[in-house]
Amino acid sequence: MKRLASVAAYGATALIVIFASGCYAPEHRQDVAAGRDENRRAEFERCRSEGHTDCDSILNAPVNSTPPGNPPTPSGDAVRERERRLAYDRCVSDGGRDCSDLLR
Repeated sequence: MKRLASVAAYGATALIVIFASGCYAPEHRQDVAAGRDENRRAEFERCRSEGHTDCDSILNAPVNSTPPGNPPTPSGDAVRERERRLAYDRCVSDGGRDCSDLLR
């Protein structure tokens, strides 16, 4: 009976942690996005007040979803290219034929 109670307690704790973190994470992301949007708008307004005409590019620029300071993750294309290159190198080292087909 004690074992069942401890398993139930661990399970309840796990569910609370999962639900609590799941509810917090979207709000945090929204707050960060709102902060970035405010910074972009402030930069846009400053640009306009200085009399520049190319200020729309500030608001139209793509948004980087990676927070500053985090190492960039390679894009899917970069990962595929690296895998192609590794496969080509393995093919050449194994003495294979038509290895150049792997790079296309």
